[in-house]
Amino acid sequence: MGLLILLFFILLVLNMPVAFALASSVTLYLLIDGKFPLLLVVQQMFSGLDKFVFLAIPFFILSGLIMQRGGISQQLIQFSSLLLDKIVGGLAMSASLASMFFASISGSGPATTAAIGGTMLPEMEKKGYGKEWSVAFIAVSGTMGPIIPPSITMVIYGAIAGTSIGALFIGGLLPGLLIGLALMISAYFRAKKMGIKTEPRKIEWPMVYEAFRKAIWALLMPVIIVGGILGGVFTPTEAAVVSVVYALVISGLVQRNLSMKDLSIILKDTVITSAVIMILTANAAAFAWILSAEQGPQKIIQALQSITDNKILILLLLNILLLIIGCFLDTTSALIVTVPTLLVIGKSFGIDPLHLGLIVTTNLSIGMATPPLGFTLFTACSIGRVSITKTIRPMIPLLSACLFVLILVTYFPELFLWLPKLLLN
Repeated sequence: MGLLILLFFILLVLNMPVAFALASSVTLYLLIDGKFPLLLVVQQMFSGLDKFVFLAIPFFILSGLIMQRGGISQQLIQFSSLLLDKIVGGLAMSASLASMFFASISGSGPATTAAIGGTMLPEMEKKGYGKEWSVAFIAVSGTMGPIIPPSITMVIYGAIAGTSIGALFIGGLLPGLLIGLALMISAYFRAKKMGIKTEPRKIEWPMVYEAFRKAIWALLMPVIIVGGILGGVFTPTEAAVVSVVYALVISGLVQRNLSMKDLSIILKDTVITSAVIMILTANAAAFAWILSAEQGPQKIIQALQSITDNKILILLLLNILLLIIGCFLDTTSALIVTVPTLLVIGKSFGIDPLHLGLIVTTNLSIGMATPPLGFTLFTACSIGRVSITKTIRPMIPLLSACLFVLILVTYFPELFLWLPKLLLN
């Protein structure tokens, strides 16, 4: 097991893409060890993808891209701004709120960051929040994408763990909302510190109503998806297809913001993004199988038990491990490499798989905003044209707010599990 992990990290250091590093390390290990035939690599790659629920991933990606290309993000930003402009720090707060809304459409951190950051970053910089702080804020706001349903991360976890995706979706609502609230509080103190004044414009209810009327179609999408799953109307995979039909009808027919040219671009981007995820999934499945065959999870459990058998400390160690992994691996790779092992560890220490799913999702989502390989951080820095090193200092208090939410998710599970258990039992 140690040799396999060593080969994997050597290939990563040599700058090999993660997907190919996973497959190459497995192949090299099998050649060196000689215990298993190479044919197993292909078999496990196929088995890793042979899950019906994985069909939900390209459909959720497609629906998010349709809504984004259809100008939905602008409507969400306008509605959020009207709600919060009169509050100190309202502009940054509206960026966080708009990210929450868009996260409930796209299910993706980088997509949320790109959709909201393109419009909000110039405005926040102009208002006086500071360029580096604004980029850091947008990057951390994007981490709500994989937490608030519909979440692609939760679909993958649910498929691997055999856990109810509907329960994961419901369980992810409160952590996502708490991160959004924590960021809004951070925005308030930043505005106070920088002496940023509220908007002088008068906001009347007809303006708010008009903005809400335009945004209502986007806001209804997560209600339809989650409500349909909870009501037993459709499965998570069928919900993903429904989301595509809904996005096409709203963006193409109701609001008429989508052309055939846009659709061809959207389909191309969907194929590319889905292919990347599926290649990672297949290669990581082979990697995870070898780890399991070599008794990797059992050895890790023995190592943890030699340190402590205290559940509180075990959860702390798991969080530290996941935060470190999140700094170096993308969410999909990290999920597929770690979850099979984490499930065995969780079962050994009495951790509910649903609770574990929320812990893993929250950790890896935070990792999307942390250097050196945070995807929302890369996206925000690219949009704002700021180097990653300049965002580290302003990022610390923002990530601290997210870590506070992570502590709540980890050590107060009943706060987050009572709702999915109530609705699904």
